[in-house]
Amino acid sequence: MCPICYISGFIAALLGGSFIAVVNHPISWILSIILISYAFYKFYEAKKKGKNMSQETKDRNKKTIFRFIQGVVVGSIVTVIVFYGLTYKEHQRMHELLEKHGIEKHEH
Repeated sequence: MCPICYISGFIAALLGGSFIAVVNHPISWILSIILISYAFYKFYEAKKKGKNMSQETKDRNKKTIFRFIQGVVVGSIVTVIVFYGLTYKEHQRMHELLEKHGIEKHEH
C-alpha cells in the first residue's frame, strides 16, 4: 500500500468527479473519465506494491493516508465556513432582490 499512489489516485478521482459534477460538456466528460481511470490505475498500483511490504510499513502508510484524508476533510470544512461567513450577507441580499422583483420565491 503505497501512500503516494493512494493520495495521487484520491486526488485524481476527486478532480474527475468534480469535472463530471460541475461542467456539462463532452470535453470535461472525457477529461473526467481519463482522471478517474488514472485514479483506478493508481489504486491498483498501490495495492500491487503493498503486497511486498511488511506489516509495520503498511500500518505506517495507512496512518499517512488517514492523516491526508483528515486534512482534506478539515480543510474543506474550514473553507465552507469561511466562504459562508464572507458571502452570507451578499447571498441573502440577492435573494431579497429577486423576491422583490417577483423573479424567485425562496423558502430558507
